[in-house]
Amino acid sequence: MDINQKKKLWLYSLLGMLTTIVVLAFARLSYGVVLPFMRDGLQITYKEAGLLGTITSFGYVCTVMFAGVLAAKWGGKQTVLLGISIVTFGFIGLIFTPFYSLTILFMLLLGVGTAFTYTPLVSLLVAWFPQQKGFVIGLTASGVGVGLLLTGVIIPALNASFPIIGWRLSWGLFAIVSFTVVLLILLIIKNPPITSSKDANNHQSSPKEIYRNPAIINVGLIYGIIGIAYIIQMLFIMSFMIEYGVSATLAGQLIALNGILSIFSGPIWGIVSDKLGRRKSLILTMALTLIFMLLPILYPTILGFIVHMVGLSCTLIGLFTLIQAASMDQVKPADMPLAFSYVTLYFAVGQFIGPTVAGWLIDDWGGFKSAFLFSSICLTIGLVLCLKVRSAVHQTESEPKVSAEMN
Repeated sequence: MDINQKKKLWLYSLLGMLTTIVVLAFARLSYGVVLPFMRDGLQITYKEAGLLGTITSFGYVCTVMFAGVLAAKWGGKQTVLLGISIVTFGFIGLIFTPFYSLTILFMLLLGVGTAFTYTPLVSLLVAWFPQQKGFVIGLTASGVGVGLLLTGVIIPALNASFPIIGWRLSWGLFAIVSFTVVLLILLIIKNPPITSSKDANNHQSSPKEIYRNPAIINVGLIYGIIGIAYIIQMLFIMSFMIEYGVSATLAGQLIALNGILSIFSGPIWGIVSDKLGRRKSLILTMALTLIFMLLPILYPTILGFIVHMVGLSCTLIGLFTLIQAASMDQVKPADMPLAFSYVTLYFAVGQFIGPTVAGWLIDDWGGFKSAFLFSSICLTIGLVLCLKVRSAVHQTESEPKVSAEMN
């Protein structure tokens, strides 16, 4: 790779990270931080507030499959621009929303926009840099940690300074950042090179072939399991720690530390997998994640929770990186957007299942330990499935040659 290509690798990956900050951290994960202030501002109940979060997930689940199809037909850049523009419009709507029923629409747009942005974005970046697939996905995914860190600092500060409209200003700030990223993508990002039509890798498979591919289904099941474990840990670890005697201050500091360390997890594991191999790296990361998930069940002490939080911060985002890269390893380049969007559907379904099952277990079957044991059992199944993951089936020895390039 020459100097210009290396510069492009870093530029595109950093822009991918910025996009992830907007569509995953700001549009999806920041809601939990904005919620207390937004609930007071709109005067809604916790049930209504919970429904808003579900609506965003619903928009994501219903459209993520179409995102891959559209990107394959229309082009990655155009699809990403459409998605992040929808997210920007959703942010703007939330600044001015006067009542609850209209807020539902704007929260739905956040989910839809995220679906049309993230999977096409990752597929586009991987198509540009197939030999650095793990690193590119890892650096892009690190935007989640950066975004959570920013929201944890900015949103409380805004609401402390402007108690009445602070939550609206938060959405406004997100809108400004999102619009800026739209402009950067428009000006900088280009669609990946089009290889010769004689290249077998350029021939696109039918969606039915992708959906019935056993290797893709296996990766999708692993991603769904990761979705279950991730959402349970994210939603309930704070309450778990407090119930077992960890102070709220220390618990909050551990969560902040988790956000900081997770920034580096994705790129590091991505580089490791590019060198060691996706399958071996995936097995190792899944095994470590399982061990760290079991720790608070066996040792619900301050030390146990510290090791749990630090350990997962070093593996969980890396697990996202590896499974996303593995989904595209199973198909030829032309099929990557569709394959990635398909396995992401499994992840979204897992995130739907996780909170419901965990809540039931916590209330009726032994508390937080039972919920985390359920996560651990799921991860054990995931580890077994990782043994069946195939290595890349369409490795290219060099970067694709450009015969044409779409702006």
